[in-house]
Amino acid sequence: MEFPIKYFNFNLIIRRFKSHKSIIMKKLMVILSLLILTNLAEAQWYFKKYQVKDINQLTKEQLDESLSDTRVFKSLGGISVVVGFGFLLANKYGLWESDTNPTPTEKLIGRKSMHDIYAVCGVTMISLGTIAFFGYLERSKNIKIVIHRNFPTLGSLNLSPRIIYNNCNASGNYGLALTCDF
Repeated sequence: MEFPIKYFNFNLIIRRFKSHKSIIMKKLMVILSLLILTNLAEAQWYFKKYQVKDINQLTKEQLDESLSDTRVFKSLGGISVVVGFGFLLANKYGLWESDTNPTPTEKLIGRKSMHDIYAVCGVTMISLGTIAFFGYLERSKNIKIVIHRNFPTLGSLNLSPRIIYNNCNASGNYGLALTCDF
């Protein structure tokens, strides 16, 4: 069975593909720009808070204070994610489904708009909470690394990769360095 050429509109297919491709590119550009902005905003938090140019210049008390602040904000990010899921569950199962007594807000904006508001609030809280949680998780990891490197505790062991140079033929080999603080 042959199809006449007039049923295949290649220009329409190409236009749809290009528009679909441009929509994906626009979304990708928005996501990348948001990631870059959040990275720039939190890049050197220690300079904004303590006016030092290197995190290694902070004292142990400043690092401990920053670590406790980071733990608080990390838990707030997690709470935001949980509350966002609560909004999405309220949107899906409709905790306000009574037809006899609509709330004043439902009377004002309608039931469909209430569902939309719950969905937007839920997705927004989940996305912002996830970004905050993982950002502060990374920050706490960096602070712990600096604390353990600059202020080792008694009896601590440190195993780290090293390059061992051979002076005779100027070559290098990979190895591990074990450091014990006592």
